[in-house]
This record gives sequence, structure tokens and C-alpha cells, in this order.
Amino acid sequence: MNLDQARAMLKEIREQSGLASDIWQGAYDSNAGKPEIVVKDAMTGRITPIAHILPDCGHADQQLMTKAPVFIRALLTLLDHSFRLIREAQQEPAKQSRKNYAAECAIKCGEPAFKKFLEERQGLERPLTDDRVETKVRSILKVSSRAELNDDPAAAARWQDLRNAFDAWRRR
Repeated sequence: MNLDQARAMLKEIREQSGLASDIWQGAYDSNAGKPEIVVKDAMTGRITPIAHILPDCGHADQQLMTKAPVFIRALLTLLDHSFRLIREAQQEPAKQSRKNYAAECAIKCGEPAFKKFLEERQGLERPLTDDRVETKVRSILKVSSRAELNDDPAAAARWQDLRNAFDAWRRR
């Protein structure tokens, strides 16, 4: 069975399961002397046989047939829930995998070594205050706010370049 056939079958299962009686029950037809599957009308209470069970049918198969509508509805419910979780997960990957460069930048701006790097390599003037560091970094990165590092891929790339230059400077 290919994917298109499976989709068509799933559609048919959904349509047919909505038409079938909610609950099937096992019963015994004393006139015919054989087990059967029956449905009970919720409004009238009338019991209607829908299938006779052959003598060679095992107990497990009888149970599967009797509980088929409930099993199908349970599987469709689980399938719908799983598809919803998959769709939600597919909508979130960028948020889950995206780094918070603004927070990373804020942390770096508070590090004495980063301040010294900016002084030596980027011309940051003394005193090396947090305000001067933040202003210098925004100027270097060409942003008006560090929040842009999370929203603008070009700004994020400039931050990564600056961070990599700092890491290389620190290793020397």
C-alpha cells in the first residue's frame, strides 16, 4: 500500500467509523445456537444482531470484532493527537534551535576580558564602563538594540564574527 492509498483508506475509515454504532456487544443467539455481535439502539433499547460468529472463531478474534468500533475511535483520537503534536513541533523548530544572541551579548559585555578586547581591538576608550561597552558594541554591530541580534540574521552574523574575534584574541 502506498501513501496515497493509505490516506484514502484513512479518510474512508474516518467516514465509516462515524456511521457505525458506538458500541457493539457480544451475545448468544439461542435460536441459531451461535454467538453473535449485536448493537443496542440508545433511544429504543432495541437489540439488533449485525454479525454471527462462526464456531471456529477464537475468543481473541471475537473480542477484536466486538470492540472494533471502540478500538478504531481510540486509534483515530491518538492519531489526531499525534498529528497535532507533530504540527506544533514543526512550527517551533526555529524557536527551539535559535540562540539568544542578545542575552549572550549582554553577558559578554559584562566580562572584563571582553571590555579589554574592545579597548585593544575596537578602540573603546577608558573608563571601561558597562554603558560605554554597550554603546560601542551597538556601534560595531550596527544595531540600535541588542534585541536585533535575535531578529536580524545579518546582525546575528556580525555578532558571531565579533564573538569569534574575541575568542581568538583571548586564546593568544
